[in-house]
Amino acid sequence: DLKSMKRFAMWMIVLWLMPLATVGAMEPKLASVFSDHMVLQRDKPIRIWGHADPNASVVVAFAGQTKMAKAAADGGWLVTLDPISASAESRDLTVTSAGASTKISDVLVGEVWLLGGQSNMEMPLWWRGDSDGMQNAKDTRLVLGTDHPWLRIMTVPQRASRQPLEDFTQDEKDGDGVATGRWFVAEEKHHAISGFSALGYFIGVQLHEKLAVPIGLIDTSWGGTIAAAWNSRESLDSIPEAAEMIAKKEAAADAWTEAGARKQWEAELADWEARVAAAKAANKNPPGKPELKPDPAKDRNFPAGPFQAMIWPLRHFSLRGVFFYQGENNYFDNEDPFAKTFRGVVTSWRHAFDAPELPFCIFQICGWDNADVLYHPTKLPIIQEWQHKAHLALPATGFVVAMDYPHVDIHPMVKRVIAERALRWARAEVYGEKGLTWGSPALQSVKRDGAQMLLTFRTFANEAILVKGDPAGLVIAGSDGKFVEAKVKVVNRTSLAVWSDKVPEPVMVRYAWSQRAVCRLFSASGLPVGPFRTDEGEIPRSEIRD
Repeated sequence: DLKSMKRFAMWMIVLWLMPLATVGAMEPKLASVFSDHMVLQRDKPIRIWGHADPNASVVVAFAGQTKMAKAAADGGWLVTLDPISASAESRDLTVTSAGASTKISDVLVGEVWLLGGQSNMEMPLWWRGDSDGMQNAKDTRLVLGTDHPWLRIMTVPQRASRQPLEDFTQDEKDGDGVATGRWFVAEEKHHAISGFSALGYFIGVQLHEKLAVPIGLIDTSWGGTIAAAWNSRESLDSIPEAAEMIAKKEAAADAWTEAGARKQWEAELADWEARVAAAKAANKNPPGKPELKPDPAKDRNFPAGPFQAMIWPLRHFSLRGVFFYQGENNYFDNEDPFAKTFRGVVTSWRHAFDAPELPFCIFQICGWDNADVLYHPTKLPIIQEWQHKAHLALPATGFVVAMDYPHVDIHPMVKRVIAERALRWARAEVYGEKGLTWGSPALQSVKRDGAQMLLTFRTFANEAILVKGDPAGLVIAGSDGKFVEAKVKVVNRTSLAVWSDKVPEPVMVRYAWSQRAVCRLFSASGLPVGPFRTDEGEIPRSEIRD
């Protein structure tokens, strides 16, 4: 029968390998992304890779499949398993070579998603507040109240590299004392889940509620990063506006030596000690102690650095798609050409995974300030505009507007609702769920009608536009560019009339154009309209406020 034939084939492979066994043969090693408790992507070819003795034969066995490969001269090998259906059955995956074997246990098959970006993706569950407050002590850990044996999580160690790396390390501890580069089961009160991405956690839970299959999440986020950090070097080299930034940072890396940095630090320490003594004598607060300057090439914002150390090593891994939340640090940065590099993130990752239309969900950053302000044209809405343009230009991308949940700083606390919006996109566009609207309304056209501006929006399934308060968040200006609060009325399901008695000849309209915006335009299904403007072209730097 078929089972007997499979057993016979397996024994023949083992017997074939036995003569190849040698004393001191290297135990075959799997890449770090493979460990106990992992999830493999269902219904796609599954690539398994690692290292063995040079030119050695390698056999991988999992879920009734046995595949062979021959290691290259450098010991690298890769095999591809046939697609496997989702399964919550705990199974072993074994790799055998030259008489030695490696096994990982409790392997499930389901849906695997990559999480990326900066601190709003990285923000852990223990930090997340249920209101506008913040849990700011690590011992105030969010108690999940239940185990999630079907949810498996991994955090990739945060590293930057000047060259593409083939792998990352395992067992390096993160800030919560949890090993990175290794899979964990989402168990109640375990530090691995309480320290894991809150946004990612809610994405995983809601995915499972809809799909009822194991969920694997790999978090590659790193707080404080700019878009250029997540581009490939090839992508950055294709952007002329990035050349100056790259040259500057590479020059700093070329000039750095450990010996030179230590010598400079020792000189700074001597000066610091003298200033501390002087401060004490004057009964003043002492200055901060200088730190040893690290290698600039290992900085989180070295061009392509995190991409080469954290994304490139995963490039063979089969996965369903990406959720990406980044852009806040580009608000503060003036060197990274974000309009180009943000798009470069999507194309770089898709090229690395050899998936030109890898599903990629973009979270638009939201505002931060002490209070909502009708019109305050900072750099923030420009960043949001560039993010939306990237979504419109790139196929198979989702887009989540989150501006209705701002905070006093750049870390909004509400994550569950934002995850739900992302899942509406995934359910509709990735998993084919019918009758589900997912995208926020977006401005489609504008025309002047006397003293009014008529705005028409593109909505999913012709959803109605709702105005939920006054002021709605709209401002209007004439040719003098002086914006004032605008009145608004609904003309039909997807159109609004906007005007002000102070602007008899209107030329342009802006909405939610502020550091922390007033936003009261929504779709009928509750999704907020994102920031927009009807004027075109680059906004002069003189018009952008701090």
